[in-house]
Amino acid sequence: MAWIKKIAYILYCLEVGAVLLYLPWQSSWENNYLIYLHPHARALVSNPFFKGAVLGLGIVNILIGFHEISELWKFCRKAAR
Repeated sequence: MAWIKKIAYILYCLEVGAVLLYLPWQSSWENNYLIYLHPHARALVSNPFFKGAVLGLGIVNILIGFHEISELWKFCRKAAR
C-alpha cells in the first residue's frame, strides 16, 4: 500500500508542476470567471513577476517529483538485495 501512495504522490507532484509551468502563459490565465468576479486582482495575475513565481513553484514541484522518484528507486534497489 505504501508503494501506491508513493507513486500517487510522485504523479501528483509532476502533474501539478506541469500545470504550473504551462498555465500562467495561456490566455485563460487572465481571462477567466474568477478575474471577472475580482477585477482588482487582474493587475496581480497579469504581472510577469507573479507569473514567474508561479512558474518557479512548478519547477519546484517537478524537482520534488524527481527527488521522490530517486528515493523510491534507492528503496527498491536496497529491498532487492
